[in-house]
Amino acid sequence: MNAMESASLCVRVNSAGQVIWFSDALKQLDSQQTITLGMPLSKLLHADLRSQLLDQFDYTVTQHSHWQGTVKLNLGSRRADWFKAIFVPLYDDNQCLQEQVLVLQDISREVFLDELLNESRFDQTTGLPTRVDLLADIKRVNTQTVAIIDIRKFRSYADFYGLEFGDRLLMNFSEICKSFFNERHINIYRLYGDKFALAPSFRMVPALFEQQLQRFYAHIIAHHIEVNGANVALDIAIGMGVGKGKLLQLAESALARAKTVFSGQRIHVVHEREFCAKNSINWLPKIQSAIRNNRFINYYQPIRSSNGQRPDYYEALVRMRDGEQDIPPGFFLDKAKTTRYYPEITRRVVEQAVVQSAQHDVQISVNVSIEDILNPETVAFITDQLEAYPESKLIFEITETESTEDFSMVDEFTRRVRSLGAEIAIDDFGVGYSNFSRLIQLRPDYLKIDGSIIKNILEDASSASILNGMISICRELKIPMVAEFVETEQVNGYLTEQQIEFLQGYYIGRPSPDIIKLN
Repeated sequence: MNAMESASLCVRVNSAGQVIWFSDALKQLDSQQTITLGMPLSKLLHADLRSQLLDQFDYTVTQHSHWQGTVKLNLGSRRADWFKAIFVPLYDDNQCLQEQVLVLQDISREVFLDELLNESRFDQTTGLPTRVDLLADIKRVNTQTVAIIDIRKFRSYADFYGLEFGDRLLMNFSEICKSFFNERHINIYRLYGDKFALAPSFRMVPALFEQQLQRFYAHIIAHHIEVNGANVALDIAIGMGVGKGKLLQLAESALARAKTVFSGQRIHVVHEREFCAKNSINWLPKIQSAIRNNRFINYYQPIRSSNGQRPDYYEALVRMRDGEQDIPPGFFLDKAKTTRYYPEITRRVVEQAVVQSAQHDVQISVNVSIEDILNPETVAFITDQLEAYPESKLIFEITETESTEDFSMVDEFTRRVRSLGAEIAIDDFGVGYSNFSRLIQLRPDYLKIDGSIIKNILEDASSASILNGMISICRELKIPMVAEFVETEQVNGYLTEQQIEFLQGYYIGRPSPDIIKLN
């Protein structure tokens, strides 16, 4: 008994519940000298479990038995001190309680690691399981499909109403998701920010999973979410991955597509076979070689004035020349954005555009991303080119931005290039929710309607309604509109009747390495 007590973490308590001895091993663990002789055992027990443990100890004494379990002690350390414990009451020959022995095994580290694991497993804001559980469930179920939901323009809500409102919006959205998907045997997880993942709880057929996602999209669109007394109409983008492996990567790729276009209830799906085929090429050496050998070239697509009151102009579209083919940007530009070579591509496009504009006396629009605007070297290069070619006439097309910080930089950029004779267009207007107050503040010279709205304008009543609303806004602000994706004579005629000022698409003219004047 003495040997065991000396080697282990042990406390001896008299019949009155006072500490009469504790082992050297426990004394070493008690760095703050919390335990003293004569102190009541109750004081050693942590307040969180004190009452419960004392009741169990008393019951053990009355039953002449012993107790095993987990205790939490006050040893003055920063983290909780957890122990596995055996509580043994000792009696004399007359069965009177003489002493109580508490033998301990330190499990604080295991409990601490378990708490960390639980923190990583469950999101603190929504209470939903996180990526940790998602990856485990994908492996356990051997599922073949996963989806990711993104709340469009969520950052705008958080910026305008505050972070607390944003958190409450996420909580309420997650509750709607749970009530909808749980009964359909689909689990929901929070990945990060406003992104949520969905995975079936059994090996569901992808077609059925996609059908459930479409129903959920319709459900969200049809209902408002109440947040702090305000009704919020949300729009979401959904990407779905299908395959045997890398399901999250596939779903992320599908979501990226979904966020670039507004396609109603359509769920964007990326299959593993398609993804592998598209990404089988190592684009980095090709990009490096194209930069070294000046093989990034501009194609120019004409943009026609529908009423002839304004001159036609052209959009510069980058291509990468690879042997005898010119590769469109959809294949390489996203890859380039993750490298240090992307700013160089933008500069090549701008450089060629100002030269062609000056030589042919035409106006040319150039796409600039928020990455370009936030890059001081790229902005300096653009201004240098505009100063070197004062006779050039450039339009800079900027994709809508929702970040406050981004917008201040956009505002500064537009002021700078306008002072040098350039104009500004907002690209992809109409995707998701548009921030009209910022739009008015920016006062663009053109608004480009997103092609996904124009594509189905003759068949989709909602697209026509969206366009009518945009026309009213632009008429009020006196901003000319540019319609992309004009592919047929019927669409061209409809948009002309709607008095859309500029038209662009294959019906008007295809991109060409040469500037071809319209008749």
